Amino acid sequence: MITTGCSGTESSAPRQTVKLGALLNLAAEDGLATKAAIELALEDLNRYATTAGRNVSFTCSFADTGMDPAEAENQLKSMHQQGISMFVGGPYSSSELQAIAPFVKQNHIALINASSTAIGLNHAGSHIYRIITEDSFQAKALVRTVITQGVKAVIPIVRNDIWGNSLLQAFATRFVSEGGVVYPGAVYDPSETSFASQVNTVNTQVSEAIATYGAANVAVIALTFKEITGIMTRASTLQSLGAVKWYGCDGNSQLKEMITDPTVAGFAVKTNFLAPMMAIGWTLYTPPFTTQLSSKIRSKTGITPDIYALSAYDATFIMGLAYLQVGSADMEKINAMIPLISSTYDQMGISRQLNASGDLLQANYIFWNILQNPTGYYWGGYATYWYDIDVFA
Repeated sequence: MITTGCSGTESSAPRQTVKLGALLNLAAEDGLATKAAIELALEDLNRYATTAGRNVSFTCSFADTGMDPAEAENQLKSMHQQGISMFVGGPYSSSELQAIAPFVKQNHIALINASSTAIGLNHAGSHIYRIITEDSFQAKALVRTVITQGVKAVIPIVRNDIWGNSLLQAFATRFVSEGGVVYPGAVYDPSETSFASQVNTVNTQVSEAIATYGAANVAVIALTFKEITGIMTRASTLQSLGAVKWYGCDGNSQLKEMITDPTVAGFAVKTNFLAPMMAIGWTLYTPPFTTQLSSKIRSKTGITPDIYALSAYDATFIMGLAYLQVGSADMEKINAMIPLISSTYDQMGISRQLNASGDLLQANYIFWNILQNPTGYYWGGYATYWYDIDVFA
């Protein structure tokens, strides 16, 4: 969407206002952190455009999807009717992205996503660019980690959607190929709130696995979002579930809710809970720009941003650079330009080069655990999974 108005400069040419869109979950902290990252990116992008002598100003309209796929589609269509054809940051979940993908392609929209990771969701020509890795990378990281820690049998509890199911399938296929055993586990609907039957099912299977392999060689893997808190609250009352290792995923890594609930945090400490998140840097090092951006987002919102919120900054800046390079809202040219810009972009200390499907080419993962000190519980970086050499250390 392009509008014109007074530039506030001596130039007689009117300033172009280029409006981007963002579909976010604004009722959640991750959505608010992502919004702040986009706003900070716009500030820097506008300074860049001015310095480059371009009479262009970028803004963004935000829509709250509530992580509802139907709402995401409705909001996208509404914003497109208002003339917005370039979207950044969200939507947060892969189910939402799956719902809007046909409309994005049919209407030549350009969308740079920073949080959807489901395997097989994206493809060349989709007009969707995911500047984070899809979950085959995370599955590989999880397999190497559990094997390194001596796990022989895994019992999963999984969110029943495209993200959870595809991540489990990728993990199970690789783990079994390396000699591991994956029990049927349990699945739950995203609307589930009780988790009683699922936890009881997992408990039965964990007890069986302990009898066969020994507790030290058995683990639960929780492929969840914030539902992990309800699951762990139930699990904390069952002896077998507290006797084995627990692993998480990027959907629950670094969740604030896990460290503010003493029951959940205590159970996570007891079970040596580890959860990966795509890395910028590694366990003991974060690039300076990323540290500075994270600090700015905390100052703005009081929220510590995760990799997805931080990546929304890059999504916004790359989209802006693509527009500036093309010089107009020619969506075919902008869609062609985004991979070219991404191939050399590394503002935050991580390459955003894309693969043939339009997803991030590769990345490492940091595994996080919950620690305790006299003032309470907190997340700490435990180890890094190095993708190139398939090592957890």
